[in-house]
Amino acid sequence: MNRGTSRVIVFHDDDDYKKFSNLLLQIHRRYRFEIHAYCLMPNHYHILTCTPLANLSRGMRHLDGLYTQYYNRKYKKDGALFRGRYKSILVDAENYLLRLSRYIHLNPFKAGLVKHPAKYLWSSYQFYSKNIMPPDWLYTKETLSRFGTKQQKNKYSLFVMEKTDNELESFYRRTKLLPILGSDIFRNQISETYITKHNHSKEISDHKNTYIPPTLLYICKTVSKYYHVSPESLKIADRMKGNLPRTIAIYFAAELSCKKFKIIADFFQNTSNKGVSQVIYRINKLKTSIPSLANDIKNLYKLIQSIPFVGC
Repeated sequence: MNRGTSRVIVFHDDDDYKKFSNLLLQIHRRYRFEIHAYCLMPNHYHILTCTPLANLSRGMRHLDGLYTQYYNRKYKKDGALFRGRYKSILVDAENYLLRLSRYIHLNPFKAGLVKHPAKYLWSSYQFYSKNIMPPDWLYTKETLSRFGTKQQKNKYSLFVMEKTDNELESFYRRTKLLPILGSDIFRNQISETYITKHNHSKEISDHKNTYIPPTLLYICKTVSKYYHVSPESLKIADRMKGNLPRTIAIYFAAELSCKKFKIIADFFQNTSNKGVSQVIYRINKLKTSIPSLANDIKNLYKLIQSIPFVGC
């Protein structure tokens, strides 16, 4: 979660909310964030997510950083938008997943923004309570599965409106939030397993559900096969004629490989970190106006992401 510095408004209009939602899609694709719930409030946001690659800080830096850049350009501001580094809490999913999901979804209702949480457009509650297909980056099945196999959304809606969770209300009112939300057994287990034995690691991975990102070689091989060109040609920067397959390969390397831009730039040669960023911006802009390019992107996503998962 994070809040605007001095509690300033960070989402002024629908375009702002949509921009942030698009960035949630980006951190899902690029950093493999599995987002289970979210709520975007006018001056802060909450995200309930699982990070199989133990890369929370990288994904959050991307999210807050790009939104701040967008905000400062649009509103002609300068400097930090958020009050600092995001706040993160490790959650005992077995005991708190449902309750935390309810707490997040009730935010706009408790703030008096809507008369019912289902009326709020900028949270994931609509995908939990209405017959609406969630976006592919929103993981609703694990939470809804706790309500059996029939009428899951109706049961979840009743659960959300059932009562106020005084324990969580008290937890989030603390001046200094605790880093772990869970039972005593869970906190002791985390302390013994990770903090004591693995204090060199800043983040905790989910070994039961590990995503294997595609390698740069695999991406190049897939793109070159799709466009019927040699993999070697993807490393040639032809500024006169352009090299669409190379541009597409760089785009997917940035979106799906989980590699830093410097590594991607070195791999493709004759480009830079800034060049990789420009490719992402250019492709995202062009695919909205060129149907054939959008179709290529869609097809390649399926091909590149067809590599196996471990534990899924």
